[in-house]
Amino acid sequence: MKGLRNFLRVSWTAKKTDEWVFNEAGVKRELLDTVKARKLACYGHTMRKQGSCLEKEKMQGTMQVHAGEEGHARPGWTTSRRGQDSLCGRGS
Repeated sequence: MKGLRNFLRVSWTAKKTDEWVFNEAGVKRELLDTVKARKLACYGHTMRKQGSCLEKEKMQGTMQVHAGEEGHARPGWTTSRRGQDSLCGRGS
């Protein structure tokens, strides 16, 4: 945002909204795209961690299940990401 304001030479004292700046720059921003990008970045950051950690095991679905637990397992983190490969150029 700061870069776009600088590029358009909009002073910080000029009371211009973020939407106005995006319209002037011709940039279209969608919430779902932002969420997908952040989710993918978080996934990559966690998977690069060395060794075993709780976050990584949870995302991979390799956590140990205790014998006394009842019910079914919730879908893993990676199953909600399937079909969202548009950021990598492989999806719709």
